[in-house]
Amino acid sequence: MRYAADQKRGLAVLTGPVGMGKTTIANQLQITWDTDSSKTVSFLPSATVRTAAAFLRLVLESYGMETARTEGDNRRLLERFLLDQYQAGKHPILLLDEGQNLSSININTISDLTNFQTAQTKLITVVMLAQDNLPKKLERHDAFRSRIAVVGRLDPLNLEEMSGMIGHRIKVAGGGPLSSYFTEDALPAIYNITKGIPRDICVLCDALFVNGYVRDQRMLDAALVQRTLNEMSREKKWPVQLRDNRK
Repeated sequence: MRYAADQKRGLAVLTGPVGMGKTTIANQLQITWDTDSSKTVSFLPSATVRTAAAFLRLVLESYGMETARTEGDNRRLLERFLLDQYQAGKHPILLLDEGQNLSSININTISDLTNFQTAQTKLITVVMLAQDNLPKKLERHDAFRSRIAVVGRLDPLNLEEMSGMIGHRIKVAGGGPLSSYFTEDALPAIYNITKGIPRDICVLCDALFVNGYVRDQRMLDAALVQRTLNEMSREKKWPVQLRDNRK
């Protein structure tokens, strides 16, 4: 996604299952780009408006611009803004999270935004993060798909990656190595339940540590993982079921 922005590629899409950390990545990208004087960043956490006119108003407002009443006027205001940015040596980036919630009309609106360009370069780069159902939503939007220049996907973690993530979080919290807290069978048990989804790993481990504290159990084992799972299953559906939309 940073490559797409640096190279002014126009449109980049990052997809992944629910809970994989797309919003965390969006926040980190915004922090990175906010410190780059050559970029002007707008972050839309969600864009559920249904019309092109409303979407263009959102975009203009996110860049700190005043808006007009009609779609045509807002389109012209946005084009003028992009040209002014180009002349000032800046490249605007529209960072859009929850892209799967875009209306069909506004998928086309984003396609139109990528048409803003000079003879040498795109005037704006749109970086969209979305859930795995986005490709199906785009089946009837050939113009949008043809404009995607960079594609990325977040896959669930494997067991080694999951262990590394848990170990990192414990270290940041001031703790010791994983072997100080988990028996050999505990981490595979956690992985079998969460299927490598970071959000669910964190939720389960948080509850697991609380259970260990309540029971004065220093070493967390597979039996305690199962007990924690049973307690949480009253409110939360486990294990997570992932859909594979890449077929």
